[in-house]
Amino acid sequence: MTPNFGEDRRWLMVMAVLTLAETAWWAISWSAGYAPMPLLGTYLMLAFSALAAAFVIRLVVRPRSQQAPWPGVIAGTLLVGVGASLFLPLKYAIPFEVAFWLDPMLASVEASLFGADLWLLLDRILGWALIPVDRIYGFWLPVQSLALFCVILAAPSQAKSRALIAYGLAWFALGVASAAAFSSAGPIFYNRIFGGNQFEPLREMLRARGAWVVLAESDAMWGALASGRPGLVAGISAFPSLHVAISLWIYLAARTLAPRAMPVAFCYFIFVWVASVQLGWHYGSDGLAGAAGMLAIWFVAGRIERAWPRASRQT
Repeated sequence: MTPNFGEDRRWLMVMAVLTLAETAWWAISWSAGYAPMPLLGTYLMLAFSALAAAFVIRLVVRPRSQQAPWPGVIAGTLLVGVGASLFLPLKYAIPFEVAFWLDPMLASVEASLFGADLWLLLDRILGWALIPVDRIYGFWLPVQSLALFCVILAAPSQAKSRALIAYGLAWFALGVASAAAFSSAGPIFYNRIFGGNQFEPLREMLRARGAWVVLAESDAMWGALASGRPGLVAGISAFPSLHVAISLWIYLAARTLAPRAMPVAFCYFIFVWVASVQLGWHYGSDGLAGAAGMLAIWFVAGRIERAWPRASRQT
């Protein structure tokens, strides 16, 4: 154990509390028949695989840099795996707990504000890039996982602790609590849920241009919801956009932990926001809410991190 392990203890304790909260929420949803059993073994395997990949990247990019103590790294990886396994059932349960209700409002407001559906305006400008956008956006999960475990492997510090507290809070506050309160599905599911053909041109465009990643994933999500048999790809939720929120988190973490990566991280954040709308996963306001929520959480995480040492000295 290094002298700075206390810095790691803080974010580990926050993540442990959030995991307990997720477990309690899942238990209630499961007992009501809404949430399926978590795929714990699968997500633990994925978490440790991402850790191994991040470790290799760190050895190549920063071979002589100080690293976090392994007890904290292993504990953090276990918490990430457990939390991720609980997140999918909780997301899957959202429409059973709170029926989708926000989509008509968001679609109407944005169409009135911009004069057309926002995805259509973006397609007119960036339609030529749809195929690479579809493929790159599909790698969001491994990208954010590698970013997360690179942070977990970093030497203990207040900056690292703040980043990981913010990460845990974002998945719970935005991905679970806010997603349930503002239950929405996104443009690509709009017609299937609310009827009509408002967003049929979106699916026709995606099919015609060969955007098979978004089509395959959305069909798998809808199939899981319709059949009641969720798999690894399941759970529909649009507002706020967790994709945008976590992409902004990558940039915020890079500011203090990897400043040279800031320009790339910021470009990736903008890309994810734009791509999420162009591909029909999200309304523009989903990303705005996700980004605003992440900034608020980053502020709260900083307050928690600064207050913790004072509380520790008083005990």
